[in-house]
Amino acid sequence: MTGIYRGIGTALAAALLATGCAHDGYSDRGYGYNGAHGYAPRYANPFRGSGARRLDPWLAETRQGQQFVMDHYPLGPGYELSRDDAEGANAFFRRWADTDRNYRLTDEEIRTALVHAGRNYGMRSH
Repeated sequence: MTGIYRGIGTALAAALLATGCAHDGYSDRGYGYNGAHGYAPRYANPFRGSGARRLDPWLAETRQGQQFVMDHYPLGPGYELSRDDAEGANAFFRRWADTDRNYRLTDEEIRTALVHAGRNYGMRSH
């Protein structure tokens, strides 16, 4: 049964690559993404401090991403986030979301990881 799912996954990945859906945009940490923000609605970044602008947009501008950061990284008063913690959150989430391990995140991988984060980490309403 696992072989069937692996074959289906491989076929889907090949189809995505063939249609140009995989993003190969910029990245200073080895992961490409085109920054189109097509994965979820955008919300204002609530974080402050040296890490606020370092967070990937899917962590800073989605409710699930914001909650993921709040649940797993220490925040100071006023949602202050250190640069190291922001970079750590980016690195962890990118590795976790990159299910095909090709160092390129697709909207679908980001969306799936955000939904998973919201369901498994007990999304709280703001």
